[in-house]
Amino acid sequence: MRINPLKHIMLGVVVMTMLSCNNTKKEVVAEKEDTRPNIIFIFADDWGFGDLGVYGSTEVVTPNIDKMAAEGTRYTQFHVTSGVCSPSRSSVITGHFPARHRVHGHFAGNEVNAKRNMPNYLNDSLPVYLPKTMQKAGYKTAHFGKWHLGGGGKPHGDPSAPEPKTYGYDEARVWNGNGPTWKGDQKWPTTRFMDTDTLWVQSSSKIAVDETIDFIKRNKGKQPMYVNLWLKDPHTPLWPSEAQRESFKGLSPNKETYYAVLKDADFHVGRLLESISEMGLDDNTLIIFSSDNGPAAYGPSLEAGSTAGLKGRKVDIYEGGVVVPFIVKWKNHVQENKVDSTSVLSTVDLLPTFASLAETELQKDYNIDGENIRSILENNSFKRTKPLFWEWRFTKENSNHWAQGAVRKGDWKLLFNEKINKEELYNISKDPFEKTNVAENNEQLVSELKGLWKDWKKELPK
Repeated sequence: MRINPLKHIMLGVVVMTMLSCNNTKKEVVAEKEDTRPNIIFIFADDWGFGDLGVYGSTEVVTPNIDKMAAEGTRYTQFHVTSGVCSPSRSSVITGHFPARHRVHGHFAGNEVNAKRNMPNYLNDSLPVYLPKTMQKAGYKTAHFGKWHLGGGGKPHGDPSAPEPKTYGYDEARVWNGNGPTWKGDQKWPTTRFMDTDTLWVQSSSKIAVDETIDFIKRNKGKQPMYVNLWLKDPHTPLWPSEAQRESFKGLSPNKETYYAVLKDADFHVGRLLESISEMGLDDNTLIIFSSDNGPAAYGPSLEAGSTAGLKGRKVDIYEGGVVVPFIVKWKNHVQENKVDSTSVLSTVDLLPTFASLAETELQKDYNIDGENIRSILENNSFKRTKPLFWEWRFTKENSNHWAQGAVRKGDWKLLFNEKINKEELYNISKDPFEKTNVAENNEQLVSELKGLWKDWKKELPK
C-alpha cells in the first residue's frame, strides 16, 4: 500500500491540536477558584447576652470579640432552641427543634435519660446533618471542643454513643462525648475525668483554639473548611489561674473568677482571629460567635453572669435563657460596626444557611424547621415567616422555668403552662425585658399562638 506522507502530517497536526485543546480545557477547569467561604462557628457554653462589652458589660474585658463585632455585625434577637445545652446543640446539627428527636434536656446518664423519655444520644440515622451536608458539598469539616450530644462515659454519658465523626466530621477532638479527647484517644472513660483536672479546665479554650488553628493551617488552599469551635467556657467548673485572675483583683470572688475565665476565652478567640488574618484567609472566611444558652443561675455565674437585663437565665425559656450573643464577621461582605435589632434568628436557621453558602441542595423531604437567613450576610434584614417553638418538660411552678412551652410569631411571644392555668404574652419588639404581661387583653392572640404550639406538638414523637 502506498503511504501518503502529506496525509499523515495533516493527521498529526489535527491530533496534536485536539490534545492541546483538551489540555487547555483541563487547565481552565483546574484553575477555577472555589469562592465558597470557609465557615467557623464559635459556640460558647453558658455565655450570657450581657457578658461582652459590645452587649453592655462594663466590668468584664472582652476586647477581641468586641473588635470582631466592630469588624462585623452583631444581632440582638438571635435565639437558641432551649435554655440548656444539649437541645440547643442538637438544633445546630439537625436544623430541627430538639423535641423532634426527643432531646428535652441535657444528655445525662442512661437511667436519667430514660426517666426523661430521652435517647442516650442524638439520633445518628437522620438523612441530613449540618456537617455531613458540608462534607458532601466538598468542605473539609472539623469539630473541636464540647460535644454533649451523647457519650462521654458513665455516669455522664453512654460509652456506646457514636463518635462525632459519625455525623460528618473529618476530624474531631472533644469533651463530653466519645472519640478522641485531649487525654488520649480512648473513647471512654477518660472524658469523664476532664472536668476534675484543674490545669485542663484553665486551658480548655487554649487547647481547642490551638487545634482549630492547626486544622486551618493544614487545610488552607485545598478546599473550603467548616469548623465547629465549641468552647467549654464559661461553664462550671471555673478554676482560673492566679495569672488569669490578676486583672480583676478587688472585685468580689465570684466576679473575679467569672471575668477571668471570660477574658481568657476572649484572648484565645483573638489568637484565632489573628491567625486567620495572618494566613490571608480574612476575605473569604465567615466567622460567627454565639452561645448555647444564657448564664447559669449557680456558681460564680449567678452573681457575675449577665443577661443585660433580659428576664430569666439558663434553663428558663424567657429571653434571658434563650437570647444570646450572635456576632458575624465576613470581611468585605458583612457590614462593619452594625447592630441588627430587628432580624429574628435561631440556631435552626444555621443548617439551611450554611448549605446555601456551600451551594448545595438539601434533601427535599427533610423538612427544616429553620429558614435560610443568608440575606443578613448580604447586609439586608431578615423577615421571619416561620414561628419559633420551645418545649420544657421539667417545670417548677415557683421559679422562672414554670412554662411548659413557648411560641414566638412576629413580635409576639407566648409562654404558658396548662397544668397551672398560667399564660404570659409579650410584645418583644416593645417589651424585650418581658415586664408587661398582656395576655388578658389579647385572648384571641393567645388562643392563636397556643394553637400553633399544639399543632406543632402533634408532629413530635409520642
